[in-house]
Amino acid sequence: MLGTSSGSLAFDPEIERTARANRKAVKLAKEAARLARLEQEEEEASSYDSEEE
Repeated sequence: MLGTSSGSLAFDPEIERTARANRKAVKLAKEAARLARLEQEEEEASSYDSEEE
């Protein structure tokens, strides 16, 4: 049945540590991708500026 609880969920510290580590890895990967994209955009902008001169 939906909406009914058959009991309380057990807290598992190992699962929580793994989940936290996974979230941290995803966050770091997204940040690295964002920085790489910004760096690439800056390089493209600077090469565009040098072509105009």
